[in-house]
Amino acid sequence: MNRIYESKAIYRIEYQLIINVKKFRVNNNWSQEALSAKLRFASTFVGSCESLDQPQKYNLRHIGLLKKVFGFKSLDDLFPGGIPADEQIIIRYKKVPKKKADGTPSKLMENEIVEIVVVDAETKAEGNKHGGK
Repeated sequence: MNRIYESKAIYRIEYQLIINVKKFRVNNNWSQEALSAKLRFASTFVGSCESLDQPQKYNLRHIGLLKKVFGFKSLDDLFPGGIPADEQIIIRYKKVPKKKADGTPSKLMENEIVEIVVVDAETKAEGNKHGGK
């Protein structure tokens, strides 16, 4: 079960947006389904965005909606650590059991980041040809 998976190449800003939205969601005690409902999308939308296994990610159309849902005054609030470097990355990860409330392993799996690799590619499409699976 130690297989390492690899994401398709994405821009670091896309990945940071996913990480930040998840933190904001958890800080508000919202489930993935609850945030999906607040955004008026399918109940699985946020889960798909947060999963490295799924191709669906937040895009420019979603940024304004996220700002409104979280009550931010500025789009900059979505990136409290500043705008990430303009680079593409590939995320290597493994699947591990989620922990139940009592700390024991669940049958459900989650992704654990092993490594983030910067891709030297001119375009996202080129990065996906060479690095994605």
